[in-house]
Amino acid sequence: MAPPSHDVIVIGAGPAGLTAATEAARAGLKAFCLDKLAPGGELVNLGELHDFEEMFNGTDMAARLTDDAVVAGVEIGFGEVTSITGSGPFTIETADGEQHEGRAIVVATGLNKGKLGVPEEENYEGRGLSHCAICDGPLYAGQSVIVAGATGWAPYEAAALVGIASDVTLLGTPDGKVADGIKTLPGRIVGLGGSNGLESVTIENDGARNDISANAVFVYVGQSPAAEFVPDSLARDATGHIVVDEQGRTSAPLIFAVGDVRAGARHYIADAIADGQKVAREIVAALKP
Repeated sequence: MAPPSHDVIVIGAGPAGLTAATEAARAGLKAFCLDKLAPGGELVNLGELHDFEEMFNGTDMAARLTDDAVVAGVEIGFGEVTSITGSGPFTIETADGEQHEGRAIVVATGLNKGKLGVPEEENYEGRGLSHCAICDGPLYAGQSVIVAGATGWAPYEAAALVGIASDVTLLGTPDGKVADGIKTLPGRIVGLGGSNGLESVTIENDGARNDISANAVFVYVGQSPAAEFVPDSLARDATGHIVVDEQGRTSAPLIFAVGDVRAGARHYIADAIADGQKVAREIVAALKP
């Protein structure tokens, strides 16, 4: 039987996945990193990043991480993974029917788009509900917008809207400082209103409900882990995130999980990069003689 064509397959090309693939390749392993969209993951939708001493925007950091991966020898691919089979080596299959074999797997697929969980939500998709401030923010120039959610990527999204929208409200309780020009408001959205696109939202807080005007809501709550394709035997927590140990190992030998898809992730870019570095070291130790 021919050996697998790759030592490690990384599913998801966000900061955690690209970092894992790059560090594995630098150590001499054959690394393949694929994503259903462009490399960079959530980074490509973000404006200025304030986590680092050097000032970046999301697109620049995505480009840098992708360039580092290519220089290190990572093979970059495109495709939506639909299944992982085997127990080492593993076979992944994509929606296009392509199959790839690897000795180890890293799941780095992040989160699905958020959902408010309110009536008629689907009717407002693209008509006031959005999931990308950089993409859609200019459509709401000079208007009132809300970012639903106050942790994870939400503060970055809110910051990207400052100076575009007339006012920006971050709905929820932030776990750190937010950028100037952003209002914070406790509560959650329980209703949407408007006959010609979104015109208002109903916010519930401590049992009281209030209607406020808003032309757009950028949704960063109700985000489930994008891990529908992983084997059912892989341990998950109550929210569907993949359970890992301190080294990023899942319940299946040589399958790892990094970034927002894993249980306990804090949704910081620096943490995602650290995840990738840590798991790469584990894979190198396991696969290199």
